[in-house]
Formats: sequence, structure tokens, C-alpha cells
Amino acid sequence: MAVSHLLSATVPYFGNGIKVGEVTQDSVVFWVRLTEVEKGNPQQAVAPAPGVVGWYELSYRERGKNTDWMNTERRPVSAERDFTDQLRLEGLRAGAQYEFEARAYQEGSTKRPSEALKGHFRTAKPLESIEGVKGVVVTCQGLGTVDDPVMGHKAYADILQHDADFFVHTGDIVYYDKDYDGVHPLSKNRAQARERWNRMFSMHWNRDFHSQISSYFLKDDHDVLKDDCYPGQTYGDLTFEEGLEIFREQTTQSPLPYRTVRWSKDVQIWLLEGRDYRTPNRAPDGPEKSMLGQEQKAWLKRTISESDATFKLVISPSPIVGPDKPGKKDNLSNDVYRTEGDEIRRFLSGVEDLYVICGDRHWQYASKDAETGLVEIGCGPINNEHAKLGGNPGRQKEHLYFGGGEGGYLVFEVKRADGRPFISFRWYSISGSDGSVGTVNCEMSFPAMRP
Repeated sequence: MAVSHLLSATVPYFGNGIKVGEVTQDSVVFWVRLTEVEKGNPQQAVAPAPGVVGWYELSYRERGKNTDWMNTERRPVSAERDFTDQLRLEGLRAGAQYEFEARAYQEGSTKRPSEALKGHFRTAKPLESIEGVKGVVVTCQGLGTVDDPVMGHKAYADILQHDADFFVHTGDIVYYDKDYDGVHPLSKNRAQARERWNRMFSMHWNRDFHSQISSYFLKDDHDVLKDDCYPGQTYGDLTFEEGLEIFREQTTQSPLPYRTVRWSKDVQIWLLEGRDYRTPNRAPDGPEKSMLGQEQKAWLKRTISESDATFKLVISPSPIVGPDKPGKKDNLSNDVYRTEGDEIRRFLSGVEDLYVICGDRHWQYASKDAETGLVEIGCGPINNEHAKLGGNPGRQKEHLYFGGGEGGYLVFEVKRADGRPFISFRWYSISGSDGSVGTVNCEMSFPAMRP
């Protein structure tokens, strides 16, 4: 687990932890935020983890090897970016486990650091590797639906027991426009939006998780502005562009919000962007209406067509197949985006061993499009408390497989048996007070169509 220790009585600290993300075969991105307190107080009414100016540096090396540490230069943080910074490291070895130590320093200090935090991560495996790959996917977590008001979401502690290679959050991480418990103020300006991120990652399980596994963050409507939002809108004094800026500030980032990562010979993932480029939801449907935008759509088709990975996993913030609740008007499974939805479903269904994994919906499910046969895996919300919100269409005869009302997380794993690759999907509930991994709500496995 992540280890933090204090080395002097001075600030700053890593009160929101460290996020490790966007890992590839040879690179990784670190996110840090320096704070006045060692551990934030998520129950504090204002400023749960006050930021502070200062400096930090990183040391890293392959885990378990007695080799010299590689050291970064010392870097500052400033109030302009909410006391955060992101650092991309390159030249890493594919398929390796790395350990790191981050050290925080008072501004202008040449003395010992005030805190050191240790963690670890894995890089993606070599392109020719046939080793197994395991990923975990979640969606939809709110301040008012946590499992514990100080610890946060229990799923984060559970997920670490699976020893997964990477983690994907498909969005709806902070919910600017929801106040489920009547305690947390809505986030209608830049300061309130930042505070919501600081509070979410002051919770101990949430904070400690991201220094122990590499994460990819997708965004959805509640992470930008408000329910079903699109470019040009505002929420109080918060603009859509400010929402995009704050998301980029608070999570590890890649050059583009959509990206693909090859994890082995048998696994490649595509991470889609569903907010930046969309036509207004209320616009009439037709060939010009788009949720993905023309550039992203062309990129998706080109890169999937070029890939020779055995299994291709398209991970989307929102459904492409569904089923969805009646009357929804926000994603490719809804009638308001029918033209583009049909186009994408036809294309993806024509690719062997391709599966869609999606977030946004408050239920765990697996479905098969009646017209194209495209299979979609809905990860479901992060716990049962959140699953109680937003309804559940249940199983429908035109959508096959599994439909449950539980919350938790999705684990997918690609392995080989007798030389043939297969993929399994397991939907988990969160564990109880005994500390064991939660129960499996459903499990499905699919062999590769080609050996």
C-alpha cells in the first residue's frame, strides 16, 4: 500500500494523495497537489484540504530491483492551478513494475522535505506479450452516497485486492450539480468546483488508491457542469470551458481527451470523449448531429481498423447500446443521437472480438444490440447507495444477458487457455465489514473468434 511519512514539522503535504495515470509501454503521468494538512478533513464545511505553494520532486525505479533511483528536478506548484502539477516521465520499460517516492518541500527551502509519499504502478506489457491483462472499471460516485463520510468509497479498498494492471473511471466522479445528502453545497463557480475535487480525494480510501495503480480518467456531464450538459452552457457562474479546464487540472491528462493504449498482444483499449465535441442534445437528429465529433470518429475508425490486437475494448463514458431509461436524451443509445448511434454500432459490430464497456448508468448490465449484435458491458455505479438513484430499466427481451440493480465495480481479464485467448467480465458488489472481496454478481466469458 502507499506509504507516507513526515520528515519535519513544516508544510506542505500531499493531503489529496498522488494520482498515477495515463500509463503506456514507456511513459506515465503523475498528478500532485500540495496542501497545508497531511490528511484532509472531508467533513469540514469549507476547505477540506487547503492548498499551499511549495515544491516537490520524484524518485523512481523498477520495483524489487536494487538499482539506483532516477530523480526528477524539483518542481513548483501555484495557486493559479489550485496548487496542482502534472509531470510526465518517459523512457520506462514495458511490462515492468515501478516504485516511486514523492517528496514535498516548503517554498524556498533547502532543508529536508516535509513529507514523503511512496507508491507503485505497472507499465503496459510489450506488444508481443501474451501475458494476462486485468483492468477494473467504475462509474458514478457522489459525496452524498459514500460508504463512509471520512473513508469514502469502499470499492477503492476492494479493487486493490485484485492486483489489476490498471483502472478506468468512466466519469461522474464529483457531481457539481447534486447534493444528495443536503450537506455539500452545489458547485456553481470555479472555487466550489475545485473544492468538490479536493473533498472527494480527501476521503481516505479514495485518496490512497491512486498512488497504487495507474488510472485513466474519462469525464461525463457532472464532471464538467451539470446533467446532460454540452458546449456553450453554464451552471451558475461556472462555464463549460471552465469545467473542461478544471477536469484537466484535477486528473492525469494525455495530449488529447480521446486516446488508445495497447496493453499486450491480446488487449488494446480505446478511451472515448463524449462532451467536448457534441452537438446540442436538443438539436434535430441527422447526419450532421454528433456526440463524438468528426475528428474523434475518424480517429476511432482508423485506429481500430489498423489494430491487430486480439481483443479490442472501446471504453465509453456513456452507453452506445443500452438499454437506457425511457426519455433519456444524452447518449448514442438514445433516439436523439440515432443517426450517429446506428453508424457507430454498425462499424463496431463489424470488428471481431470487440466489446464496448460503458459507464454513466446506475445499474450493472451486459447487453447485445438486437440489430447489429454489438455487445456492451455496463460497469454500474461504485456502490449500492448510488445504484438507488436514477432508476433501472431491468432486463429487456431485445437486450440479452445480464441486468442487475447492484453497484460495485467491473473486472475484466484477458488470458490464454490451451493457447487460445479469452476474455472474462465479472461484476462485483463491494465487501462487507469483514474486509473480504465483495461477491460476484455475474460472470461472463467469451473466447476469441480467431485462435
